[in-house]
Amino acid sequence: MTPAMAASPLPFTYDAAAVDNGAAAADTMVDVAISLKLVNRPQLERFIASTVDRSSPNFRKFLTPQQFAARFGQSDASVTRVRAFLKAHGISVTKVFSNNLVLMARGSNAQLASLFGSPIHNFSENGQAYQRPLNRLVMPAAISDVVAGVAGLDTKAKFRPHHRSVPLALQPRSLDAGRGVVALARPAATMPTPGVPQQYTAADLATLYNITPLYNRGLTGAGKTLGIMTFAKFNASDAGAYWGAIGLSSSTSRISVVNTVPGSTISNNGADETTLDVEQSGGIAPGANVIVYEAPNTDAGAMALYTTAITANVADTLSISWGESEVYYDPAVDLPPYDALFMQAAAQGVPISAASGDEGSYDINYSQAFPYPSYTSVLTVDYPSSSPYVLAAGGTTLPVTLNLSHGTVGVPEVRPWAWDYLRDYILSYNPQDYYYANLFPVGGGGGVSVQYPVPAYQAGLTGVMTSAPGQSLFCFTSPSVNPCTPGEDLFDAPANFAGRNTPDVSLNADPETGYSLYFKGKWSTGSGGTSFVAPQLNGIMALISEQAGGRIGWPHPQLYAAFKAMGYGSNSPFTAVGFGSNEFYTAGPYYNPASGIGQLNVDNLAHVLAP
Repeated sequence: MTPAMAASPLPFTYDAAAVDNGAAAADTMVDVAISLKLVNRPQLERFIASTVDRSSPNFRKFLTPQQFAARFGQSDASVTRVRAFLKAHGISVTKVFSNNLVLMARGSNAQLASLFGSPIHNFSENGQAYQRPLNRLVMPAAISDVVAGVAGLDTKAKFRPHHRSVPLALQPRSLDAGRGVVALARPAATMPTPGVPQQYTAADLATLYNITPLYNRGLTGAGKTLGIMTFAKFNASDAGAYWGAIGLSSSTSRISVVNTVPGSTISNNGADETTLDVEQSGGIAPGANVIVYEAPNTDAGAMALYTTAITANVADTLSISWGESEVYYDPAVDLPPYDALFMQAAAQGVPISAASGDEGSYDINYSQAFPYPSYTSVLTVDYPSSSPYVLAAGGTTLPVTLNLSHGTVGVPEVRPWAWDYLRDYILSYNPQDYYYANLFPVGGGGGVSVQYPVPAYQAGLTGVMTSAPGQSLFCFTSPSVNPCTPGEDLFDAPANFAGRNTPDVSLNADPETGYSLYFKGKWSTGSGGTSFVAPQLNGIMALISEQAGGRIGWPHPQLYAAFKAMGYGSNSPFTAVGFGSNEFYTAGPYYNPASGIGQLNVDNLAHVLAP
């Protein structure tokens, strides 16, 4: 096939559906995040590694935000210079974070467009209205030695929650073989039954992953604080009702909420995501406090979200269940500010868990972006889980026999979550386009980063892969969402790149063996996604931190060292995922980009991380 245009290099951008509605109002005021350059990164990398090395005098001696700023943030003089420069151009600095790496500022479109060298226009796309610069921003020479980037001129909603539900075609009364899919409402659910797939709660995790011995030792997360980072609001009463129903205190007094962009409006879109994050993390660590950090779903919101949660240094563990395909980020401009923040969290001893995605090995092919078969499937991973300093939460399917309308489908043993095991059943009773619209690609995210080189903790490990060749995003037939020109080559991913592999570890995420959710005063069943795994890891890390008597720090080197030493032996923290795939990468009794190291035995993990 001859491409109609040259493929896009990293970062990948494509907005054929966007309608340019002309220049944005010059006097509209905009909040932006100005990121400053990290100082002494190699020294910081060495310091972080030393904090999780038991032979080092720095072992678990973490920094405060002020200590971090003094060693690795910009100097006060540099911050003052940037503030003065912005003020001279009519832009006010509203906040300087304690790490001396991020400033929040406010200015008009006219002022910001003039300063950063690009007109700003209004756009509409698939029902969403937003503004963004027409051109790549140009950093003013007077501050280019200090400033890494600016976020906020583009106000498009960027991030999606990694939460899935059982599709209607797999509900018991779902279809008529002669008429195709019948769109039925999902049946109302009552109080979940313990130990039943699709109805699991945080209480069931104790049995599934051997958390019970920690509870028996009196560990509840008492004295620890969980941080949930999110782009949607929630109702705390839902979490209280959920906890009460599974035998915990229903009090919501341990929950607090922080709007990380004061005065901004937080969307309800994704409120179920925030709700399940709080229910799961707080349910696993019922003695821990929970802080929900909220932000608008924009680039500037993300920068404020991460910076506030990390520089506050109150949360002992953090998680995020939202993300976006890694290839949308510019490795030179977009990623360094986030790298600095995630490294700061590690230096402060705070592990961050992130959902690895729900599109299996094809993260970019989700339904509202580049759905297959209108576009080719392209191996891609999700961000921020692909960051080497973020624990990538993968997904599995537990053993189950599904009693469906027209027979049974069985999963004999734990496997990576992907709905390829349902393909034959679905195609027997549904049109093929239904399968592609609802069940492909679906599964636990995993693959090879093309932005980050393989980190030392994964180097030389059996099963770690390089990026596959031939990964090009072609348009075959123009869909209603993101219309394209058939034959157009939109993006070519680099081949044979020795990149960071995701996920790191996996837990149950398949909605078919998934969870109950209490949301808007009602129970529902059949929820799943790696969105459940990230907050579960958050709660697990809080329990282990309590046993350790303090923060455990950057988890990756500790987890991979334990795996290299113990494998899947009787006292290992890890259990192998032996068969199946996440649509491309195959599982086995070794590290693999379908399930990572494998599932967890939490009691064994606690003994390794907190002897």
